Amino acid sequence: MTTLSMPRAWRARVDELATALTPSRRRALRDGLIAAGVVFNLTLLLLWGPRLYWWIDAQAWWHIDLANLYSGMHQPGLIGAFRYSPAIAWLLVPASWLSWPALIAAFVALNGLALVAMTGRKALLFLIAFPPVLLELVNGNISLFMALAVWGGMRWPGTWAFILLTKVTPGVGVLWFAGRRDWRGLAIALGFTAAIVAIGFAIAPGLWLDWFQSLTLAAAAPTSPGVPPLVLRLPIAAGLAFWAGRTGRAWVVPIAVFLALPILWLQGLAILTASFPLWWERERWRTPKGTAPAPTEHARAAEVPA
Repeated sequence: MTTLSMPRAWRARVDELATALTPSRRRALRDGLIAAGVVFNLTLLLLWGPRLYWWIDAQAWWHIDLANLYSGMHQPGLIGAFRYSPAIAWLLVPASWLSWPALIAAFVALNGLALVAMTGRKALLFLIAFPPVLLELVNGNISLFMALAVWGGMRWPGTWAFILLTKVTPGVGVLWFAGRRDWRGLAIALGFTAAIVAIGFAIAPGLWLDWFQSLTLAAAAPTSPGVPPLVLRLPIAAGLAFWAGRTGRAWVVPIAVFLALPILWLQGLAILTASFPLWWERERWRTPKGTAPAPTEHARAAEVPA
């Protein structure tokens, strides 16, 4: 695979840092980060917990009204407003049939399954020591599901439809396939999404037109103070995804997906959970499609990188 080389000065600096980080120092750094994560999570639960609005974003799923799905489109900051495509609304309609406790139990259980699918036996470690995971569970959004879609999308490109039909802009991660020159994977990711939109539009064109309008209104909404606007972040995210494909660095794609979120929140960092299994499987993605060895059990059991 053709690679893009970094500037010589940068490469020298990276080599210098790699030499300085001996195995013992890497372990110390890893253990320090784990300890800091545990302390943060304990503080979140014990001190901030009583003052938090738990599962606030899940309200959008609990109050789905197909007859008035995008009633909050003119209020970008409205809590509980549904923002995803009609296809996702149809998928989540059963959530509105549940009681609130049952919905939250299902949400936590499904997030737990997603975490286990990606991290295996280290799932509990990620829960207690990687703060974005706990923040995501408290907030009630779809960041862990997006992480699973990125990780799974490397194997089954159609999985990217979930991201393109929910948050939309993080779908620039499909440029991984373009950088990798995996045109079949790119065609599947975009074609599967287009097929869902086409079928959905044929069923309920009004809902889809409302969604398109809501996206236009959301794009025009002012950015939160101190947060780089999407118009600046999106090209960077696209470039990262393409570069990741050219260089076989699959673990970079979740970073690109996070940067391309319409709104940046701390819990969105849970998307980076996918970077860990993609790092463990890095040998699989360093070679062109069709020649990569299957990931071994040893790779999945590798240490969490610092």
